[in-house]
Amino acid sequence: MMATKLMRDRLTRLYGAAQDAHPGLLLQRGLAEYEENDQTAKKEHIDKVCVSRAGDFYKRAYERWQKATSNTMRFRQVFLKLNTRMFIGLTGGGMLETGCAISHSYGMPYVPGSSIKGIVNAYVRERFGKDGKEICDELFGAPATEAQPAGLSGLIAFHDAWWAPDSATYPLLQEVVTTHHQDYYGKKGKARATDFDSPVPNAQVAVQGTFLFVLEGPLAWLELAEQMLIDALETRGAGAKTRAGYGLFKEDEKLRKQKEEAERREREEAARREKEADEQRREEAERQRRAGLSEGRKRIEDLERQVVKFKEAAGTRRQSGIRKQVKEAANRLIKGDFDWTNAAEREAAAEALEKCYDTIGWFDPEKKGKQRTKQKKKRRTNVEKLRSSS
Repeated sequence: MMATKLMRDRLTRLYGAAQDAHPGLLLQRGLAEYEENDQTAKKEHIDKVCVSRAGDFYKRAYERWQKATSNTMRFRQVFLKLNTRMFIGLTGGGMLETGCAISHSYGMPYVPGSSIKGIVNAYVRERFGKDGKEICDELFGAPATEAQPAGLSGLIAFHDAWWAPDSATYPLLQEVVTTHHQDYYGKKGKARATDFDSPVPNAQVAVQGTFLFVLEGPLAWLELAEQMLIDALETRGAGAKTRAGYGLFKEDEKLRKQKEEAERREREEAARREKEADEQRREEAERQRRAGLSEGRKRIEDLERQVVKFKEAAGTRRQSGIRKQVKEAANRLIKGDFDWTNAAEREAAAEALEKCYDTIGWFDPEKKGKQRTKQKKKRRTNVEKLRSSS
């Protein structure tokens, strides 16, 4: 039987030379010739499709999507890993008689959000029956009825599930589905299915790895919807041939922990930025406040601040160094190159100086005998001078 050309000669050369052709395009348009019952050509073509990897273009898009849906007040992200393999979009393959749900823009497999919603909806309604009808109608929506002519929109939105980069060496891989009774299925049961039929191996494209599932909706419902999603995909699975074990998921603990760690770091970074912003606002407010003070009032505050530091450093080695700073602040107050024109400020300065000496001592610890008496008298005199009128 002659082969049927499916592609123009010019395109055949282009497809043959392509190094990173779109897997979806290869599945639908990439087979150059078709010959009935020639499984070798189909298998070789699928082998070429299945060596596609996630490139930087897809990884950047995935990161943007992950970041855009990271708000836990609105979204819930769930990482689910395939136990085995999954057939998704099996019937969309054209002449190849195989197919796979592949993103048109990015060339990586995905699980359509409508499929996810249908799986979870069917699973939950079957499990809870009439008792869970009202909750299911709220979450997933309901068709129009006499009581509800416009129908009911669901509270939870199920977004497309993205394949997680590097969760497997290759996202796509070749699988074989063997038809044991070709005549029986081909003739819709009119021919008998016997044990003498020859099995016909049929090459297909399957998916492996982990997917990022995203739910969106009111916060009060997200936790329940997340658990429903996990239960449905662990129990019922997604895609074709789930009864044969395909398409069953389990939670990907590794990626979940990575996500939680990333969220923790993001929270810490956000808190750090907010703290820095608060400090900058306080510093600016303090600068503006200090700008309106007189020089005397500023020096009074400087002394009071150093005295507080001295008290806080009690019992530590730092206290001796802070004592020096306190004395310097006191001297700046006493020998200020400005005029005390405000009696209230002079009194405040005297009180600050007196409290300072009450705290650090009226004489330095290293002073002895007459030196102590002399220093104490001098400090008392400085306080009294501040209290005297100008």
